Amino acid sequence: MDLSRLTVKYWANIFFASSVLLLGSSSVSSAFTLAKMPKQLESNTSIPLKKAEQLEKQRKLFVQAEKALKLGRYTQYKKMEHRLNDYPLYPYLRFIELERRLNSTSTQKIQNFLQTYHDTPLANKLYYRWINSLARRGKSKTLIQYFRPTQNTRLLCQYANALHKTDKQGMAYSLMGELWLTGKSLPKSCDPILKKWKKAGYMTSNRLWARIHLAMNKGKRRLATYIGKSLPKEEVFWLSLWKKVQRNPEYVLKADQHFKDQHSPIMHWILVDGMTRLSRRKPLIAAKYWQEIRHKYSFNKEEKERIERRLALSLARAATPLSRDTLKKLKLESRDAQVITPHILSAIGDKDWEGALAWLNNLKSNERNSERWNYWRARALEEMGRLDEARSLYLQITDNRSYYSFLAADRIGDRYQLTHRPINTPAAELIKLQHIPAVARAGELYQLKRIVDARREWHFAIQRMDKKQLLMAAQLANKWGWHDRSIITLALAQYWDDLELRFPLAHKNHIEKQAKHENINPAWAFAVIRQESAFTADARSSAGALGLMQLMPRTARQVARSLRIKRPNQRDLLKSNINIKLGVRYLRKLQERFNGNSILATASYNAGPWRVKSWMPKDEAQSADLWIENVPFTETRKYLKRVLTYTIIYEQRLGLESKPLLERMMPISRPSSSGKKI
Repeated sequence: MDLSRLTVKYWANIFFASSVLLLGSSSVSSAFTLAKMPKQLESNTSIPLKKAEQLEKQRKLFVQAEKALKLGRYTQYKKMEHRLNDYPLYPYLRFIELERRLNSTSTQKIQNFLQTYHDTPLANKLYYRWINSLARRGKSKTLIQYFRPTQNTRLLCQYANALHKTDKQGMAYSLMGELWLTGKSLPKSCDPILKKWKKAGYMTSNRLWARIHLAMNKGKRRLATYIGKSLPKEEVFWLSLWKKVQRNPEYVLKADQHFKDQHSPIMHWILVDGMTRLSRRKPLIAAKYWQEIRHKYSFNKEEKERIERRLALSLARAATPLSRDTLKKLKLESRDAQVITPHILSAIGDKDWEGALAWLNNLKSNERNSERWNYWRARALEEMGRLDEARSLYLQITDNRSYYSFLAADRIGDRYQLTHRPINTPAAELIKLQHIPAVARAGELYQLKRIVDARREWHFAIQRMDKKQLLMAAQLANKWGWHDRSIITLALAQYWDDLELRFPLAHKNHIEKQAKHENINPAWAFAVIRQESAFTADARSSAGALGLMQLMPRTARQVARSLRIKRPNQRDLLKSNINIKLGVRYLRKLQERFNGNSILATASYNAGPWRVKSWMPKDEAQSADLWIENVPFTETRKYLKRVLTYTIIYEQRLGLESKPLLERMMPISRPSSSGKKI
C-alpha cells in the first residue's frame, strides 16, 4: 500500500480566468496632501500651517461622513464627499459605500474599485468579501471568472463548489484532493464538494491514512477518529492501536508484538510517534527500547533523527548521573545539531571539558563557529587551563552587542561594545516620505487612533520600500511616537545600530516611578517590555496575554489584589499606566519568590514560576550560563538571553551604572523555603 503524501500543487495545474491584481510600489500622487504630525515633528519638518489646518478640518469631516454612511444617510454623506476627494482616507469611504451594498453593486463597480485602489489593503479586503457574497448568492460563473489564488481554505472550497456546478468536475476534484491533506478540520464550505468527491471514489484508503497521519501528528485524535470511520474494517485496528499509544506512550513497548514481520508506513508512524512521546516522558525506558528496535526496523533518516533528537534532549534535561551516562552509551547515529547539543551540554554539566570539545567538533562549520559555540569552546578551553586559546576565542565575539559577546567580554575583562549609529534623515526627505499614499493613510489612521487599520497600512507601505526608505520610515514612526512600528521597520531594514530607535524610552516617567516604588531596576522593566511587546500597547498574544507587559488576566487580578486596587478587566490591561503598574509589581514579586535572583524571576515571567521550579538543579548549584542553556523551552532560553542583553542596553540609555553581566548571574540552586509566594 503506497501511503506517500501527495505533492501535486493544484495551482500549478489550473489557469485562472482573471489575472491577479498587481501590488506594485505606491506612487506619489499629487492628490494626497501632507499628513499632520505631532508637534515635536512639526517644528522639525516645517509643515505648512495652512495644510495642517486644512487636514485637521478634513479629518473631522471624514469622521462625520463615515458616520453618515454607516447610518445609511447617503444624502448627507454626498454633501460632504466632494470635500474629501483629496483626503488620504477617502478610499475608506468608497470601501464602506460599496461594502454596504455588496449584494446589489455591479461587478463593474467592484472591479473599478479594485483597479483604482489596488495599492491599498482595502482592495484585498473588498475582494474577499465580494467573493464570499458571490458564493452565498450562487453566482458561480462570476466567482470562477474573478477568482485568484489564496491560502484561505474556506474560499478555496467555495471555488471548488463553483467549479463543480459549472461542469468543471475534474478541476474541482483535483482541488479537493489538495485541500484534503490537512491535519485540521475542514470548514463547512467544503462539505458539498467533499461529499461529491467521496461519491466519485476519490476517498481511497491511501488518502484516508495520509490525512490520519497529519491529524495524529498534530494530536487531533478526535479528527483522526472521525476520518477513521471511513477506513476498511481490517484497517481500523491500526488506528485504535495508534490512539492507545498516544494516550499511553509506554504501550509502544507492547505494540511491537502486533507488527511481527510487517514493515508498513503505518507501523513506522506508530513507532516513531510512540517513541517520541515515550522519550519525552520516560527517557531512560525509551533509550533502552530504542537500542532494541533501531536496527530491527528500516527507519529512514528523518524518522531516526526525530526519535534521537527528542531522546537526546530528554536525557540531557533529566540532568541525573544515570541519564547522562545513558546518553553517552547510547551512541546516537544522528549528527543533527539538535542531537549533538544535548551531548555538549551534558559534557559541560559533568565538567567533562575534553568531551565537550569533542562534541563541539562534530558540529557543522557554520554552527561550530556561531557566537554560542565559540563562547562554550572558549569556556571549555579556559577550564582546561588553555588560557591563550580561550582568550583568542573570546576576543572573536566581543565586538558584537549580544548576550554571548557580553559574557565573553566579562571573561577577559573587556568593555562592552554598545555602538550607537543614529539614522539622520534630512527633514525634507521625511516630508517627501509622508507623501507616499500608504504612509499618509497610516499617519491619518494613527492620528484617529484606528491602530489596527494603521498597522495594516504601514505594513503595506514598508513592504514596498528599499532600505533607505525603510530607515527613514523607522525614524518617522519613532517621531510619531509609534515605537513598535519603528522597531519592526528597522528589523526589516536589518539595521541594528540606532539604539535610540530600537530601544525607546516610551512611558519613561511612569516606568521609573513604578520601578522605584517596587525597588527594582527600571532597565529590567524596560527590557521586559521591549521583549514582551516591543511597546505595542494593545498587544494580545494567542495565549491571552495583554498589553505592554503581556499580562495574563488571572495573574493581573492576583497582583491587583496585592496592590489593593480595583480588579482589572481586559480593557484596563490595555491601558499603559495600569499594565505597567501591575507588570512591575509582578516582576518584584517573582524576584522575591526566587530570593532576589532576577534570572529565575525573568524566566518565570515568561514560562511561569512552577515550570521554572521544576527546571531547578536537583543537587548542587549550577552556573547560570549553563542553566540558561539547559532551559527546556526554546522560547524561554531566547527570552532570557534577550532580556539580559536589553537590560544592559537600557541601563546605558537611562544613564545608570551598569554591573557586568557575569556578576548578575548568580549560581542557580533550588530556592530555600523562605522564598515568598506570589
